[in-house]
Amino acid sequence: MRRNSAFTLVEIMIVVSIIALLAAVAIPAFMRARQRTQNVKFINALRIASGAIEQYAIEHSSYPVDVG
Repeated sequence: MRRNSAFTLVEIMIVVSIIALLAAVAIPAFMRARQRTQNVKFINALRIASGAIEQYAIEHSSYPVDVG
């Protein structure tokens, strides 16, 4: 007699549940890491802009005029 080697519905549902659980944990962690990276990039851009303004002030003895 030949044995059927396919997965049962219960086995497939268990695997799907495990994958869903792992995704539920991993996706929020990934999003937090992505947000932290964006925050660091923004802070670095502000530091560069601040340094450029300070350099301008040193070279011209005044800060740039606000045109906005």
